[in-house]
Amino acid sequence: MKKVVIILFLFLGCARQIENVPVEISNGDSTSITSSLDYITTIENEIIKKPNSPNVYLKRALYFQENRKLNKALEDINRALTLAPDVSFLKYHKAAILYELAVYNQDISSLDESKIYLDNTIIEDPEIIEPRLLRAKIFLFEKKTEESMKLINEVLKIDERIAEAYLIKGMIYHFLGNQKLAMSSYQTAIEVDSDFFDAFIHMGMLLDQLGKTNAVEYYNSAISINPNSLEAHRNKGLHLHFNEKYVEARSCFKEVKNIDPLFEEAFFNIGNTFLGEFDQNQQNMTLIDSALKYFTISFEMNKYYVQAIHNIGLCYEIKGNTNLAKERYQRAVDLDNNFKPSLDALNALD
Repeated sequence: MKKVVIILFLFLGCARQIENVPVEISNGDSTSITSSLDYITTIENEIIKKPNSPNVYLKRALYFQENRKLNKALEDINRALTLAPDVSFLKYHKAAILYELAVYNQDISSLDESKIYLDNTIIEDPEIIEPRLLRAKIFLFEKKTEESMKLINEVLKIDERIAEAYLIKGMIYHFLGNQKLAMSSYQTAIEVDSDFFDAFIHMGMLLDQLGKTNAVEYYNSAISINPNSLEAHRNKGLHLHFNEKYVEARSCFKEVKNIDPLFEEAFFNIGNTFLGEFDQNQQNMTLIDSALKYFTISFEMNKYYVQAIHNIGLCYEIKGNTNLAKERYQRAVDLDNNFKPSLDALNALD
């Protein structure tokens, strides 16, 4: 049977909130942002009552940022800055959102603007450490590891108990391929702040890369810190899938689906767990029917989802419907001329 394509994204972690932001969200408390389905409605009601308050737009921007709706987050932080253009922490948050747009879209066009806002924030309020941490992340994103490490070491000279500084140091070592020092830095970040969500996520990803089964323990810790984290449940699910624990993985991906019902990859990954089970028990064709159902849902949500289209074709091929399989493989190739799994599948069927 052909290998199923699973795309694993690297989550770099959100920039943490500056401590003196005058909003009713505690520093780094992502659970408070994402835990309630009513939260966004509450914010929107506040906006109706206080349309000229930058704080309410910042609240909604942070909500959107936490839930990876970065364009919406940018719109709201721009609204806040229109109302309060000289407030340094708003400039910092705009820089953080622009940075995440660059990371998740792999588009460096927003980095220059992010750096301008960061530099202005550092000049206006040199006592704030967070802009320097984000600047170090940008250096790392630009593969300027020496500049990034220099800035992190400067931060640690100011305060050696900054957990995020150790996280970024670990990210630098991870990028350079020094897994031992990366692991040590992530562990120090966790020791400094035992509730540091991002440190547990990065440690889990590093251990996954090393093929260590205890990666799941770090994802579990991340989930205990933020039970509504899409990325923690997702990464745990991928870990379990790659270790052929398909039923457990499916439960994780269903949690992702419950957190964000519009996240098409959750449905795609659920479909993959059924294909994984079928690999173990090829007598049970109902597993293919279930896989096809979820791949179709993910395709309906995103008509350009090449991996889902390919896997729909794979299900049809397994079911013996070669014509429909070829049609789906060809559609995938039409969308991506270099998509090797579908190209190989078409060649094999000719």
